[in-house]
Parts: sequence; C-alpha cells; structure tokens
Amino acid sequence: MTQNTSPRPVADGPGMAPAPPQPVSISDPQAIRALAHEARLTVLEELFASQATRTATELATRCALTPSAMSYHLRALEKYGYVVRAASEGDGRERRWKAAGSSLVLGSLTDSTSAKNAYLNVQLNAFRDRLSAEIARRDKERKDGKEPPADRVPVLTTGVVFLSEPQRKEFITRVYDLLYEYEELAEPEARGVDGERLYYMLSFLPEIRETKGL
Repeated sequence: MTQNTSPRPVADGPGMAPAPPQPVSISDPQAIRALAHEARLTVLEELFASQATRTATELATRCALTPSAMSYHLRALEKYGYVVRAASEGDGRERRWKAAGSSLVLGSLTDSTSAKNAYLNVQLNAFRDRLSAEIARRDKERKDGKEPPADRVPVLTTGVVFLSEPQRKEFITRVYDLLYEYEELAEPEARGVDGERLYYMLSFLPEIRETKGL
C-alpha cells in the first residue's frame, strides 16, 4: 500500500539520472498502530508526496495543532522510521524533517489484523471528512446561486468493471501510470506548503466469492 506518493525513481536535479526508489516498508504491528492518528497521516502525506523538508511549525499549520504538539508527533514518527531529521536551512533556528524514503508501503502481516484495521479506519475517516467538506462547499455554492462548472467531477464515483486477469493487471497499471505521470509534473515550488492539492483514494477490490459446501 502506497501512502500518496510515487514509488518511481525521482531525479536529483535537472539532467541527472533518477535516484533509486527507497520504499519504507511497515512490518511491525506496533508501528502501524502508531499511524492511527489523523495528524500523523497528514504529516506522512505531506512529506512523502512532496519529498521536501518541513518544519514542525509548517506542518502544524496543516493540522491545526501547535508546533510543540506537532514536534511530539514527529518524534513518534521518527521512532518508527517514517521520518528523519533533515539538514537545517536558512538561519537553522528550527529543525527540519523529511520522509525517510520515496514511498510508504504497508506490508502483508498475518497476525496484525487489528493494527491494519486501525490504520485503515483513520485513513477512511480522514477521507470521509474531506468528502463531507466538499459536499458542504457545493451546497453553499448552490445556496449562493453560483452555477457549478460544466466539467465539475462528482464527489465520489464507485462502480464495477468486468475484467479478465490480464485485463485487470493492465487496468491497474494504466491507472497508476497516469498518477505517476502527473506526480512527476509538479515542480518543487508547486510542492510547497501552500501548493494546490487534489486528494484521491484508490482501491481495487476483486470480488470475493464464498465457496459453497458440497
């Protein structure tokens, strides 16, 4: 499972060869439970997606927390290897943090169902809050008499496609290729704290059919 970031190699600079990907794999149930907090997920989204450094103050503004509270969460994420301390910039008065790798991957664990469900619930709750906020925003626009743009996308789309196994693999690959393409278009300045974001959540679930007894 990838946390809002591309596992593809990222170039170190203009004209340079891409750096090898460095995924951070979660294999400890306790480490997964450490992610069951909305602010920590926001931090990981920000650091892994931007691949840039941030201070506790900058991250706190995205989570409606105080810098001291954010520093506490950053130290907890550091303890489990999700983030690392970055080199100081400017006058160096405030510590900077960065993602510990290029992507975050949730490993397949056989005995940590509760930990994985805790992580999943926080992710789903955060996305549900974003959906509710977008619905409220659109309702307000309608009450204010604002005409929605003709190309406005739906708040949420679900469905089923009928695919053979080779088609399913191709479909998933093509969807991710499109995401990678647009992730790589963002210049460093576009990945700043105030950069414009579009949140998405993907899940490809094959049908599970119960085996009937003979």
